[in-house]
Amino acid sequence: MRRCTICLIFAYCFLSTSLLGQQAITFRDQIWGHLLVTTIDQATGLKVDARCYLTDSAGHPWTPSGSITYVKPPEQDFIALTHFEIALPPGTYTLRVVRGAEYRPYEVQIQIKAGEILRERVELTRWISMNARGWYSGDLHNHRNWQQMPAILLSEDLNLANTITNWIWGNRAISIQPSAGEQAIRRVDSTHAYSIYDTEIERDGSGPGSIVLDALKKPIEFQGYGFWPPNTVFTGEAHNLGGWVDAEKIDWRDSAALVALGQIDSAGLVYNSFNPYGVELGGGNTAKFKPAFATPGGMMYWAMNVYYKLLNCGFRLPVSAGTASGVKPTPLGYSRVYVHISGKFSYQEWFRELKAGHSFATNGPMIFLTVNGHAVGDTIHFPSDAAKAARQVRVHAEVDSLGDLDRLEIVWKGKVVKRIFASTNCHRLTADFLFTVPGTGWFAARTLEKPTKTVQFAQTSPLYAEVGHDRGIVPDDARFFVQLMNREIEHYRNIQGFHSEADRQAMLDMYTRARAIYSGLASPDTR
Repeated sequence: MRRCTICLIFAYCFLSTSLLGQQAITFRDQIWGHLLVTTIDQATGLKVDARCYLTDSAGHPWTPSGSITYVKPPEQDFIALTHFEIALPPGTYTLRVVRGAEYRPYEVQIQIKAGEILRERVELTRWISMNARGWYSGDLHNHRNWQQMPAILLSEDLNLANTITNWIWGNRAISIQPSAGEQAIRRVDSTHAYSIYDTEIERDGSGPGSIVLDALKKPIEFQGYGFWPPNTVFTGEAHNLGGWVDAEKIDWRDSAALVALGQIDSAGLVYNSFNPYGVELGGGNTAKFKPAFATPGGMMYWAMNVYYKLLNCGFRLPVSAGTASGVKPTPLGYSRVYVHISGKFSYQEWFRELKAGHSFATNGPMIFLTVNGHAVGDTIHFPSDAAKAARQVRVHAEVDSLGDLDRLEIVWKGKVVKRIFASTNCHRLTADFLFTVPGTGWFAARTLEKPTKTVQFAQTSPLYAEVGHDRGIVPDDARFFVQLMNREIEHYRNIQGFHSEADRQAMLDMYTRARAIYSGLASPDTR
């Protein structure tokens, strides 16, 4: 029996209705079937939320009515709140169900027959349980709808996210903020939380770059334009509000200046240039001083190189990660920073432990590093007169990945001191070796999967070693930033676009103060 014209149009637009008591839908004399999918955690048997992709044989996506959708081509997904149902014309479909980074993706081919009600039970299996190990995930660059965050967090098995409801791009706001007086930090359940007044100030191109201001109790008002005021105005206000400043790319134009001035709390290393479909070569505007850094495979080394030089100047910065989901073709939590928490999870505790450096950033592999049993973020102290044998430490690193690993590397003060290459179809690597600490410095571990259409990697925060009163400064790296500050001073001294010379001078003053700090660090006496 034919439906009314309106119902047929709804069906044609991929809208579904309840299966209870429903007759078969027809369109142009074609009888449609129904698909009913339930998503289950295989270990617990409980229904769970998940992210889904449903495409027909021509590759066209289909979406149930009323679901939370995300369309940033080529990314087109929807959330199943434990289940979904949809009316479909007869044919072959591919269903793919994903639940964040710690579950194996589920994929199945489905044949829909005319008038059929097909039920599919999707059992999702974990390949690793990070919460059970005390590690809790976060995404610090999120542009999704704040009202949808509880469902998005649960569907991505993501413990924490900011929500950038105040996005300044150039000199204009392009986001919708919650009403004043809303609860700023919200708890979904005992292991999931998010905030809703977070701010991104993005002035790229010839401007200073982008900063993300998290954990804010209220929005920060932007008054300015592409070149003014310096970002220190906003970072200072965020800190006065008890907030957190993330350099979402550690290689933005003013990142090194902000680090020198004590304005940055975390360094974005696994950022939004890396997505499931490839690597964007834009973003960040610190000079790519090696040709390899301007390639998909070299982008991560560009950011690491800048980060390592900052560490060698004595700045203690934990790594962070973010996707810019809501703007980029990337699901929330594709890039995530894991933070180790000894006690119970909370939004506030997560940031406290991130500040302590107990973190690693990843868009795939899970990486762990200890030195003499100490974890990342810790400091191992040696007396200045310690003999060489007394400064020998055991370095242990492990990496597990759902993808095919390429290598595991241990870094000391920016130089690789141990490299383990993987065989084919290798999903776990370990490194365990003795290392004699030559002086004050830092360890970190990084790993890379074998290249596919994108780049998937992970990097730990540093683990520090101090020998006596040696500061461990590398003067050559400090001189690198002196030159970088000189470049930026020249850039802003000559560029057109400042509304007044006073505005120009404010920007020049910020870089001049930062240059003075790096100049001091470049002196041999700073060691």
